[in-house]
Amino acid sequence: MNTKLYFFLFIVLFSSQSYAQRFGIKFAWSNADYSSFNLKQDKSQLYQGYQIGIYARSDSRIYLQPEVYYHKKEGTFINEPGVAGYNFYFDPYNQSITLHTINIPLILGLNIIKHKDFTLHGFLGVQSSVVVGKSISTKYNFTPISKNEIENITVKYLYGAGIDIFFLSFDVRYYIDPTNLINSSGEIAFPMLKNYYTFNIGLKLLK
Repeated sequence: MNTKLYFFLFIVLFSSQSYAQRFGIKFAWSNADYSSFNLKQDKSQLYQGYQIGIYARSDSRIYLQPEVYYHKKEGTFINEPGVAGYNFYFDPYNQSITLHTINIPLILGLNIIKHKDFTLHGFLGVQSSVVVGKSISTKYNFTPISKNEIENITVKYLYGAGIDIFFLSFDVRYYIDPTNLINSSGEIAFPMLKNYYTFNIGLKLLK
């Protein structure tokens, strides 16, 4: 992780603790379908994975909520005979990618119902994702995906709703990702899932 990113994270954390009435840790899991909370990793995509980090929130009716969290995700991209979608025009390839990212959402929310030990809120926001580590393993000599094809910084949009009950916070977020994390390699494209959900659980440490 470079020095500029360390400095940026320090500023986010310092400003979060300076103004926040609520501060805590959060855990999340991303999924393509909210109706089936499937914890099995989808190896055809790079959006899934467990996430852990911290969040801060002002205690006003309209609030700001900056967050910083770590996200490890994995995906496998295959073009082999006998595999669905095989394209004989290209040489066979089988590459597994592991990414370590720092996600930095900035959320603007509205407390629709606000009581001492219960709130119902809706929100929207923008999130920057910075790749701080990446590795690629391959099965064949043909390797259309290299580290240069992987975007180091991406930006996505989100909205959702949640509740706070005592010291616990729960929310569901819907993400809209306008860019591909992996760029095309010649005529080979690696389409990414553009829309997905995350399920988030927060534990308030400061209130």
